[in-house]
Amino acid sequence: MSGEKRDLMAWATGRPGRSRVIVLEDTRHVGTVQEMLGAESEGRSHLIFAPGEGTESDENVVGYGGSFAECNAEASLGDDFYLQVQNYSISQYVSTMGPTLVRIADEADFEVWLSDADTAREKGEFAEFLADPMLLLADLPGLGAPLDGAGPRHRLYVRADGEVTVSPYGSALGRVGDDLKDLEAAWRQANAAGAHPCAVTLATAVPEALRAAALESRPWLAEYLLAVDALRDLRSRGVLRAHVSGFGGRLRPENRTTEQVQTQHVLLWTDESAYLHTSEGSRTFALNRAAGELAELILCQGSVDAAAQYAGRPAVLKVHEFFERAGVVL
Repeated sequence: MSGEKRDLMAWATGRPGRSRVIVLEDTRHVGTVQEMLGAESEGRSHLIFAPGEGTESDENVVGYGGSFAECNAEASLGDDFYLQVQNYSISQYVSTMGPTLVRIADEADFEVWLSDADTAREKGEFAEFLADPMLLLADLPGLGAPLDGAGPRHRLYVRADGEVTVSPYGSALGRVGDDLKDLEAAWRQANAAGAHPCAVTLATAVPEALRAAALESRPWLAEYLLAVDALRDLRSRGVLRAHVSGFGGRLRPENRTTEQVQTQHVLLWTDESAYLHTSEGSRTFALNRAAGELAELILCQGSVDAAAQYAGRPAVLKVHEFFERAGVVL
């Protein structure tokens, strides 16, 4: 996947990318957006996606066709990349034919998404379509993911009337031409006033009181989204079925009534192997089952010392040091 496509996918999901990405509904706003970025870009590279074929005079302006916002439609970059856009509640009934962006477009989508998450948490049964490597879930910061790619420093969306937000279903932060610092301040203010960040991303799709209450009662949703990433990554490697620690059970019996202390990683296992997936760099490590059990102990008990109460300290320390050398802090 090219850098432009990767940046566009980061914009769509709300995860950090290499550049600030701005998607426009109307080409008329290209010049004004360029002025905004030129005046105060904070030293960041940027990409502007505008309807049409783009412009040869500015390599930072990329043309697109279709719509990245409209569900049950299609968006395209050139003649070789087509992105299907569909709403969450129908995704279980639709076959994935290529890269697909799944949106929470209304309250019904949100309720189905919550139901799927609850089923995964209680029974360990994840919605099958979510593990498809061709599928991406949009606007993750509004669903409980970290905010490190959520705000105007990373992504913006400019509606046809000039209103500026961070995503197609986001609340307005200002108008095209506004200072970037003012947009950032408006985003921070909206989140400070909300009960649960990100209060901007899905504001026009889901009533904020409903969204905030749902996320507040499910503090494990960031872990759930990471688990979905891990299942998708394993599926791309040919691992079609895996259990996820904390979702329907644990690998070690000592951990079954324990909440995981470290939530930047998720432990998965099959009959033969175990895997640790980390949000840092979206890496997956393959382990044998014994090492997987020790890794889960550290994650759930919170330290080598605590984990060593249930297994030999040398073995626990060996697993901890393995991940430490790989740059992963358990």
